[in-house]
Amino acid sequence: VISISSSDLIIAVDDEIQNLILRSLPRGSEGYEHKCRSLSEFLSINFCGVENIQLIQDMIEPGMWEKAKPYYDAAREALDSSSTSSSADDGSGGDIFSESKSTDVYHPRMILNENGAAIPNQSGWPLVEAAMLVACAGITRFCLDTMDAQFDEAFTQLLSRHFYRREDLDVSVDDADDQLRLGSLSVTGYFSPKERRARILQHFEELRLKFELE
Repeated sequence: VISISSSDLIIAVDDEIQNLILRSLPRGSEGYEHKCRSLSEFLSINFCGVENIQLIQDMIEPGMWEKAKPYYDAAREALDSSSTSSSADDGSGGDIFSESKSTDVYHPRMILNENGAAIPNQSGWPLVEAAMLVACAGITRFCLDTMDAQFDEAFTQLLSRHFYRREDLDVSVDDADDQLRLGSLSVTGYFSPKERRARILQHFEELRLKFELE
């Protein structure tokens, strides 16, 4: 049994499972709902905090992306349309992965249109498979961005705790870096020496401007 209170993120494969998890929460668990997300949410570039699909695409092996690319737009359209229909009725269902349990994995990847031309089969398993590939990349992107944001905030707090006085402006960047490293190896070790140097210089510049305005 997994405790949602001790988990940073729980991902349900579809809306049905997500609803079961949320309904199983004991009383007093309000506020944990945001930790349980549906896999289809990670198809949304906005949810992942990424404005360019290229960033997600770069995280997928080229051969796998070529496999998913012909179906990606259709998968997003299916997600948007199902979200619209689910909000219009009772709010249940409406998840692109909900139908994957009964989907034939042997659906052809290419079909013939009315003119006899071969086109990607944008229904059935190929669509679900493409959505799964992109959603998994979206999860990875989301986790990396979340880690970056957490360490960025931690480094900012570390700088503020160590250097906040006027005389701190006389400390060299190298000495400041050594002091920060002693303060927290786990936080400073997340950044390269070049990145730490840039952040230290930026902090000192902001601190200098603060004292000039006083």
